[in-house]
Order: sequence, then C-alpha cells, then structure tokens
Amino acid sequence: MIHVFVGTKAQFIKMAPIMQELDRRGIVHNFIDAGQHAKLTGDLTQQFGLRQPNVFLRAKRTNIETVLEAIGWIIRILGRLVLGRKETCRQVFQNMNGICLIHGDTLTTLISLLYAKRCGLKVAHIEAGLRSYHLFEPFPEEIIRLIVMRHSDLLFAPSVWAFENLCKMGYKGKATNVGGNTGLDAVRYAVKCANGQNRPRERYVIVTTHRVETIYSRSRLTMIVALLERIAREHKVLFVLHEPTRRQLLRFNLYGVLQQNEAIEMLPLQPYLTFVDLMAGAEFVVTDGGSIQEETYFLNVPCLIMRSNTERVEGLGENAFLAEFDPEQIERFFQRLPVLRRQNIVNDLSPSKAIVDHIASWA
Repeated sequence: MIHVFVGTKAQFIKMAPIMQELDRRGIVHNFIDAGQHAKLTGDLTQQFGLRQPNVFLRAKRTNIETVLEAIGWIIRILGRLVLGRKETCRQVFQNMNGICLIHGDTLTTLISLLYAKRCGLKVAHIEAGLRSYHLFEPFPEEIIRLIVMRHSDLLFAPSVWAFENLCKMGYKGKATNVGGNTGLDAVRYAVKCANGQNRPRERYVIVTTHRVETIYSRSRLTMIVALLERIAREHKVLFVLHEPTRRQLLRFNLYGVLQQNEAIEMLPLQPYLTFVDLMAGAEFVVTDGGSIQEETYFLNVPCLIMRSNTERVEGLGENAFLAEFDPEQIERFFQRLPVLRRQNIVNDLSPSKAIVDHIASWA
C-alpha cells in the first residue's frame, strides 16, 4: 500500500499532482491529513479534484496559527502514537505495510516520519536535499530536513543541486534526482484552470510574507512595510496576508500604515488556483516563501526574496533576487528588474510522473 501523509497547504499543493497521477493509473493509496492547515486543505482537495482524505488526525477544521497551538497539537499527536501504537497503525495505516510518502520540512513532515517508522513502514521523502546550511535559519525547517533525510528510505531530489547535497551527506544510495519540483506540475495545472480570469486590469505587484524569522522581527517587518510603500508609489500592491502576519503587523503598530495607503490592498489568503493566476500576471512578486520562489521560477515572473538566505536555487541569477534584508541589495533588485527574466522556460517535464514511476516499481 502507498500512504500519502500531508498536513500543510504547501504539502497538499505539491503532493496533489502525485495523487492525481496515482489516480490516473488506478493505483490505490491511503490519504492521511495531519490537520496542520485543516481550514485550507478542504478547498485544495476540491481545486485539484482529489477525494477526501481517508484519515484526519485532527478533528478541528481550523489552521494551527500560534506557537502554543502548535505545541499542544504536537504533544497530543505524538502522545497518541507513543501510548497507542497498535491502534495508531490500525486507524492511520489500516494495518497495511508499504511505503509512506512524506514531503518537505514542516512539523507535519517530522510527525509523518515518526508515525510511519513507528508502524514499520518504509518512507519516501519528496523534495529532499534542500539545505540552507544554517541550522537555525530557517528554524525549525533546517533541523527537520536533516532528521527526515537521515531516516527516510528513499529520497527524491528536485534538482541536481539537491541531489549533490544528498550525495555529500552520504545518501547517494537512496537518492534519486527527478529533475524538478512537483510544484511545477501544480503550477501547470493551476494556470490551465484559471486562464487569466482573476487578474486586475491595472499593473500590480503581489506581496506575501509569513516566516517566523521575518514576522517576529520588528526591524524586518518594518523594512517590508517601507518596501510596500515604495512599490505603491508606482504600482498597485496586493498584500496577501497570513493571519500570523496580520497579528504581528498590529502588534508592531504597522497595520494602520498599510491601511491608510490607497494603493495597497490587503487580501486574505487566496485559493491556490486564484493565487497562481495573480502571480502569473504580476509585474513582480515579493515574498519570503520558498514555494513561491519556485512558482515564480516556473511562471517566469521576477521575484524579490525577502530572506537572509534560501535553501532553493530555482531562479537565482535569473528571475529571482535574494534581498538579504540589505537596502543596497533591494536597490539592486529594482535596478535589475527590467532584465530579471529566465532565458530557458521549463519544458514538459513531469516530476510527479517520475516519482510515481519509481514508487510503483520500488513498491
């Protein structure tokens, strides 16, 4: 049996093409939702035409948005595993052996690894080999990556760089380079479905930020607000707000500054298909999200990455520019903006198909 274990919005998006491919081939799989972003995942299953998960590990259909909520969720979910292993294996994995597909570097990634290993399953890590080489930035993602890559049985690298990282770490024997990120398949699907129908008529810029190291830093969040005000002098700004970001803007008395600027429109989180469509039509994108960095690469849209460093190489030196929270670097981005486009557009490669080919033969 193939088990697919996800829990965050990004994981659903990047694992959806794999599940679509499994469905196309008539391969039965057990779909498990850890519930980390439960409010969003119901919509995502509909947008990608997926069936509902077989298993929900969290009854509440809300997102986990605060540190205290996350701690309580982890304690409950791991306590269930430690105290009731047999019952967990029955309820979550249907007492069926096989391989569990896990993704990325989130708390759900770590939990899915522990659940699968505790119940005696093999583990395949999707999007393996990404490294920032800074243990505490991003935190806890870099630490989770190291743990998960070490204990997984199969590692699917999305690029030559990621594959080489795995080889340097001594994991060559269990690593496979699938040539790209499954996010490529998701973006291709989204563009086909949305077809430009969600975009404003005037020129606009998309902005989004959500990382802990960004929004809990007054200086960094203040820099981002100042950047938005600068952009708003020339473009309409669509600021897509995560709830934790909104709370931190209020905490640092920055929310009102944005509200007063008529050229800045603050939007709630958008449906995935809508958001990709908006990015596809944007003049450029400002983000601290790694997945969005990848998506702008696939879409060939200029991207300013508001981070000190990034574990992803997609777009760097082409359409993407790392800000490093340095005003001089940000100024260089605006100077280079007219030429920040990729020369070679992605072909018809399908990483999801490559992964399913490998899993089907391996399982």
